[in-house]
Amino acid sequence: MDTREEFRLWHALYHLEARYWHEVDCHGGRRAHEFYSPDGVMCVGHNRFEGREKIREFYTWRERQALTAISSVKTTRHLINNFIVESSDEGRATVLGIISFYGAAVRPPAPQSKPPMLIADLISECVLEADQGWQFKSHMLQPVFMSHEAPPSIAVDTRR
Repeated sequence: MDTREEFRLWHALYHLEARYWHEVDCHGGRRAHEFYSPDGVMCVGHNRFEGREKIREFYTWRERQALTAISSVKTTRHLINNFIVESSDEGRATVLGIISFYGAAVRPPAPQSKPPMLIADLISECVLEADQGWQFKSHMLQPVFMSHEAPPSIAVDTRR
């Protein structure tokens, strides 16, 4: 793969990641499940959501929490850093990066002097679908640093 092809691949995968977090931050993740292959997996810490329907259910729950819970996170921003394509084959790629998650219990503009709620390693397995373009086969966030306030994706305990 030459430099131009590497850049095109990096850009396509970064675009997938950036659009995903834009959907989550600006639209509550209502369409976040569409970024995954039908059997895609979303993992945050110990929580695992398999298949588009389970991912959609999580984001529906998350949005409901933001509307009904008194102290729930209402404003979020996910920042993407150190984004690299670790490996790739025809129609498959592994992406690594860092996600910094900021959240506040108020609507914007939210006063923010606290550190991020979560800094996590990002590991994504991406697949190129003929009719959908690049999608997540798996999208994992492994917490590295956490504040005392857990983000909704970690606060929910799916093991019960």
